[in-house]
Amino acid sequence: MAIPRNDIGGKLLSLKRELEEQKSQRLELQGELKSLTKQMEMEFGVKTASQAEKLIEKMEKEIEKTEKSIRNRIREIEELMG
Repeated sequence: MAIPRNDIGGKLLSLKRELEEQKSQRLELQGELKSLTKQMEMEFGVKTASQAEKLIEKMEKEIEKTEKSIRNRIREIEELMG
């Protein structure tokens, strides 16, 4: 069964609009990514997602170490108080 020309034309126009919308969204997302990458580099000195992940892991370890130190100091103070 053949598809009427009107349907084909309408479908092509619909696909064209959808493609243009997706291109626009892609450009917007690329701009956001570029902006966030620049911000990440300025604030944290990292240029890639891999570097950022390594930095996060390092910071998490430092936080855990600091939390442990604080808990130990609180425990010492509690023991001194009695």
